[in-house]
Amino acid sequence: KMKRAVQLLALGAYFILAPPVAWSLPYLAEEPMLETLADWNILPNGMLYAAYDLDRNGKAEFFTVRMIEKSFFSTQTVQEAANGFPNCKVFFVNYSRDRYFYIVSARPLFYAIDVNEDGIWDLMYKDVLEDGVNDNETFYDSPSGVFTAAIANMK
Repeated sequence: KMKRAVQLLALGAYFILAPPVAWSLPYLAEEPMLETLADWNILPNGMLYAAYDLDRNGKAEFFTVRMIEKSFFSTQTVQEAANGFPNCKVFFVNYSRDRYFYIVSARPLFYAIDVNEDGIWDLMYKDVLEDGVNDNETFYDSPSGVFTAAIANMK
């Protein structure tokens, strides 16, 4: 019980002392720079997520989720594949003779934040227009249960 109380106290202090990165929705920010990309993978629903380690401590705290537009094997270079899809982002896996490419939408459909970096997303925002962070995103879910739907009224 004491450990749980300390965790809750620490989490509460974090929320009070840590400034949000966006004024209207807590912790929501524009997609980070690629040099903070820590990992990416395909979710069970067929979407691609990218994990970013903003504070470079080895734990990802910011995530984007995109629709996969196309995926294929090819001997093309990454630049050649990217040239064929100028308005999309390209992720790939190198194999011995070729690559497997994932062509994804230019902007994320979802943004997720793991506030306490415990591996479970705390906040998810949906950007239906996929037009980047510009205050039209809406609260979607709190998979960790830390936040409730009341956060949707914070705008």
